[in-house]
Amino acid sequence: MRFYRLLIILISFITFFSLYNCSNADDELVESTQFECKVDTISFLPDSTKISDEVEVVFAVSLEGETKYFSVLEKYITNNRLITIGDKLIHVNDFTSKGDKATFDFYYGENLGPFCMELFSAIPMHTHDAFNAEADRVDSDKNTGKWKVRKMKTLSSNDPPE
Repeated sequence: MRFYRLLIILISFITFFSLYNCSNADDELVESTQFECKVDTISFLPDSTKISDEVEVVFAVSLEGETKYFSVLEKYITNNRLITIGDKLIHVNDFTSKGDKATFDFYYGENLGPFCMELFSAIPMHTHDAFNAEADRVDSDKNTGKWKVRKMKTLSSNDPPE
């Protein structure tokens, strides 16, 4: 009787540690994947006579030291200081520039999709948080207003204002 009891305990321990180790290995794989998704630049594109209604947003996505870029080039509309880019791809609120500095709130739109996972299949499912940005103007012949994001502070809500 004592032998069977020890055998059952031994089998239970082996089963527990086998399951624990498999689960732990998967968790370590996800945790060890070093990636970063961030907004690199926002460019308001020029027209021959005025600023057009197009904007380009460039995202920098890095995985294990390799960086790839994803661009969104779309028309935008402005409604009460809220810029909606594309079909609810991106929202930029309260864009304010003074000289070579700008600030704005950046919201990932509901239709943007998992762009970073398209660049690197090893990036696990995750979310992007809205943020307040500080950006510096970048001189460029191609752009009327190209802004390089330098600082980001996470906002309390991911929902853009209406």
